[in-house]
Amino acid sequence: MRPLLSIAIATKDREKYCVKSIQSILSLNSNKIEITISDNSATPQVKNFIEELKSTNVKYRYDSGPVSSIENFNRAIELTTGKYIILIGDDDTILPKAIEIAEWADNNDIDSVCSKEAVTYYWPGALEQYPTGALIIPPFGNNIKEISLKKNLISLLHNGLQHYLLYPLPKTYHGIVKKDILEKIKKLTGHYYGGLSPDIYSSVAVSCIAKNHFQLEEPISVAGVCPTSTTAENFTGKHSGTLENIPHLRHREGYVFDKRIPKYYSVNTIWAESGLKALEELKEFELLKEFNIFYLLAQGRINNRKFISDLIEEETQKTLSENNISQNKYKIENAKSIFKIYTKKALNILNTKMSSRKDKTILSIENIQKVLEIYNS
Repeated sequence: MRPLLSIAIATKDREKYCVKSIQSILSLNSNKIEITISDNSATPQVKNFIEELKSTNVKYRYDSGPVSSIENFNRAIELTTGKYIILIGDDDTILPKAIEIAEWADNNDIDSVCSKEAVTYYWPGALEQYPTGALIIPPFGNNIKEISLKKNLISLLHNGLQHYLLYPLPKTYHGIVKKDILEKIKKLTGHYYGGLSPDIYSSVAVSCIAKNHFQLEEPISVAGVCPTSTTAENFTGKHSGTLENIPHLRHREGYVFDKRIPKYYSVNTIWAESGLKALEELKEFELLKEFNIFYLLAQGRINNRKFISDLIEEETQKTLSENNISQNKYKIENAKSIFKIYTKKALNILNTKMSSRKDKTILSIENIQKVLEIYNS
């Protein structure tokens, strides 16, 4: 029988976290799910674990050779056979609510569902303030609402494809999407994921293809943050620098950046590049016109100037020249973008101070399998 929900994981050299992630999902004891893993690790540790499991609910591919990160994600999705898929990291897990929501989506012919709230688990050692691990559970309701895809996608483009997780758009990463939608994307582009970040590429691509999308308040998964995760590294500026030797371009010889993207490494430029790539490959030329290059340039400078200010200035000037943007035009639009960014930031700070929201924090949790035991108790 075809699984209802496929949980796809792409992993590389984080074996102990991946094993615990798999164990946590299997502990749900559901015959409605399957787990697919594409493993590009240097050691066969996960492979050996899978072989010992002998589980029919797990599909696995191991390749220790040169594989790009995007190809690893594509392989994980290629293995899936479920009606719906959810992509998670190798230090994450799903909650029982994910299976319930997949059933609801299937019964109501829903293409995509995401959650407004997220449960976060900091593995021991990920953050200095949580040396023995911590689980952060936000307050949430039980509402669910339909989202306007075009309206929210255009809003994201007007904001330079920045901070896409703040928008209620579809996500394969920690969201649930009908597999048929991903197959349509692959038919049009040649792959499930392109660009440099599978997260925002799929968010933009699914937004262009899906006929409907819903957002619920209750979390459906746990976002893990281990010591080597991208989230943990972003706190220390490891995601700012030149494009030379960045992990996203490993085994991606000949990759061409969009001319609207300044050529320096940052979360901001990777987001924008990947979102634009989705629109280009889907030939969504009218939507491409909505992209605000000035917002990207301003947000990239604000977020990364502490680490690479000279490089940002150099590459920004090159980008302006390549796109035939005058200095006067840039100064005016840059000022508008900066004002908008800091106004949003001020409002967010004010709203946070006025909010009565209180996250629940549970300390000293050794691994993500224990997270599920605690969350479900």
